[in-house]
Amino acid sequence: MQCKWVETSFDGLIPALQGRKFDAINSAMNATDQRRQAIDFTTVVYRVPRQLIAKAGSGLEPTPASLKGKSVGVLQGSIQETLAKAHWENEGVKVVPYQDQNQVYTDLKSGRLDATLVLAPAG
Repeated sequence: MQCKWVETSFDGLIPALQGRKFDAINSAMNATDQRRQAIDFTTVVYRVPRQLIAKAGSGLEPTPASLKGKSVGVLQGSIQETLAKAHWENEGVKVVPYQDQNQVYTDLKSGRLDATLVLAPAG
């Protein structure tokens, strides 16, 4: 058997799997109820915590009060996007979804974003 890796944007993983563009997803994807309706999941391999990344010395904390008026980049279609929109967006935090986490890091470095919410190992 031969394995071939196929790179796909995170928000396109489930549609591509359903479209048979590949046979399995190897990603740190949380098994939400909505996702379970579309695809099957294995048992949890490992749990990954989330973390807020900001420029050194920014003093930003992962709280609505600390992030009010700030822009936070998230991976489009991720659990981080869902969490940030549910808990921060109505508190005055601008949640900005991106198709690629590298784009988020570029905008964070250039100052177009104040922070990003990621899975800890991705930081």
